[in-house]
Amino acid sequence: MKNLFITFLLLFITLNGFSQTDTSFKPYGKPIIQVFGNFDYNATKDAQKKYSFWFGRAHFGYQQQFTKQISAKIIIDMGRPTTVGTIAFTDSAGHLLNTTNNSKEGSYYTMTLKFASLEWKPNKIITMQAGAILQNHYMTQEKFWGYRYLAETFQDRYYKIPSSDLGFITYIKPYEKFGFDFALTNGEGFRFDQDAYGDVKIASGIDFNPIKGLQTRVFYDYTKSKNPLKPAEQQLFSAFAGYKFKEKFRIGAEYNYRKNHLNIANQDLFGYSIYGSYIISKRIEYFARFDQLMSNKKNNAIQVWNYNADGKAIITGLQYSPISDLNFSLNYQGFMPKNNDFNFQHHILFSFAYKL
Repeated sequence: MKNLFITFLLLFITLNGFSQTDTSFKPYGKPIIQVFGNFDYNATKDAQKKYSFWFGRAHFGYQQQFTKQISAKIIIDMGRPTTVGTIAFTDSAGHLLNTTNNSKEGSYYTMTLKFASLEWKPNKIITMQAGAILQNHYMTQEKFWGYRYLAETFQDRYYKIPSSDLGFITYIKPYEKFGFDFALTNGEGFRFDQDAYGDVKIASGIDFNPIKGLQTRVFYDYTKSKNPLKPAEQQLFSAFAGYKFKEKFRIGAEYNYRKNHLNIANQDLFGYSIYGSYIISKRIEYFARFDQLMSNKKNNAIQVWNYNADGKAIITGLQYSPISDLNFSLNYQGFMPKNNDFNFQHHILFSFAYKL
């Protein structure tokens, strides 16, 4: 991956010609700020934790436009880079042994580097980015859904695929209605450097918007690892279609199939999401969404997926936008587990988002 990155930079320097100066262009920059906050009332039966306040996102960064073709961006993100799960020890007979764990978890609001990319647009057709880049796996769906501060889109919410990764991506749009992209990344997400095996993720997507208001996209990614703990080839197949009608309402649907989840053979995740919104007035919108998450395990596959996560989700509510880039929402989010031994989850949230 390091050699590929160096190759990209050399090509970048050679073709663009840094020695040429455009005296008509004045470099400029701007800050990037984005915050999501939620107050949550848990109305689930027998819930112990009834009230909570939490931040879903806190981005801070800066974008600089060096020339008409060259720009750079850096963003840090609120996160929790250090976590400690359950630690257990057993003897040779499989008996659980007593143990203590004195390690500590990282802060919920530690800031970590999320994006640090260099972008080059040699012409109107091609855009290339390298570094810690934004992956283009569910960005089309996220922009169409439009309520990321309330809930992530399907892949992000259930597959936990990070939005950024280390590597490079190329966007090619030869026509207004058609474009495609190709990415080669570490596959580890933005929190980790390249793994010890040097594995990479290959991804590609196609956008086709045949008529005004209609968007479609298909996407595929592939990862194969030499790590003996990850024996299978993981693949993601995704399809999306959405329609907007005169800025009055929109409706979209996506289907996702992840084969060999986490590189474990014969353990697949799949499902669909349907969402839409209706513009009641200039400042008020109504939205609704339905998700169905399913999984299977075949041929005595090693279980890495929590099957209690399978089920149906419902999200609905109102959004109020008093001014541009400031949103408030009162919304309901429910989840019906496939396992009937678990309660139907009910959450009522007051959410807000602002950006600069």
